[in-house]
Amino acid sequence: MEKIYNFLKYRFIAIGITVTLIIIFITISIVKGGHVLGIDFVGGIRIIAKFDSGVNESKIREGLAHFDPTVQQIGKSERNEYIVSTKLLTKELDSKKDLDTLRKDISEKFKNVEFLSEENVGPAIGDYLKKSAIKLFIIANLMMALYLAFRFELKYSIGAMVALYHDLILTVAFCGVAGVELNIPVIAALLTIFGYSVNDTIIIFDRIRENVQKHTKQSIIEVIDKSISQTLSRTILTVLTTLFSVLSLYFLGGKVVNDFALVLLFGITTGTFSSIYVASPVVVMWENMQNRKKARA
Repeated sequence: MEKIYNFLKYRFIAIGITVTLIIIFITISIVKGGHVLGIDFVGGIRIIAKFDSGVNESKIREGLAHFDPTVQQIGKSERNEYIVSTKLLTKELDSKKDLDTLRKDISEKFKNVEFLSEENVGPAIGDYLKKSAIKLFIIANLMMALYLAFRFELKYSIGAMVALYHDLILTVAFCGVAGVELNIPVIAALLTIFGYSVNDTIIIFDRIRENVQKHTKQSIIEVIDKSISQTLSRTILTVLTTLFSVLSLYFLGGKVVNDFALVLLFGITTGTFSSIYVASPVVVMWENMQNRKKARA
């Protein structure tokens, strides 16, 4: 006999916790001064350079303190290769001038530096990338809404979209708390969460639709609890497999992909939670609302 867990028994507690977290995260983000935009969106410079042995991230940051740079080691430690990036400093917002200044400063502060690559993002390009990212999110939302409207009844579509927005809002708020820069890799992570969250919700909703037809005498809460319990092993295996991969990225990928992996870790966790405790309760509320309308009629 299959084991049925009463997940929705605790739905109000779960919703209260997640609403509280969103409020706390947003408040902390505002107090800390809002989200930090990466050089992809505000313009800046990035240099990859090979330093002499004995140089580390702390020494590079101290030597270039005027630029307030972000320093990340790449490759094997014995290669002494680092990414040095900073936002635009000059009032004229001249990325080429800032790049020349940073190159000169690095050459003066450190001996035998070999510059491997250079990249400068002007404010116009940064603004273009920012607008492109916003358009991409709008298009992704519209396409997902159309897909869900075609795939499910209205109550399921709304439940899936509410869960999706819950995940995005909570994850973006988390970025503000954790001090994660909003840049192109982080946008890619958010879009990955976008798909992951909906996929998990769709699996549960498919089983709910099947069980609604099979168990017509059961309440909607009983059917949903049964459906979540039946798909629980699949959810756990999928989450663990994904988490192991992302954890490997986080711990072994180095600081270059740390923010990307951290956002994915948080988003995957919230996506699994929302499939059970956000999307499903919305279906219950919609069903109860429809039943009350029928009773009044």
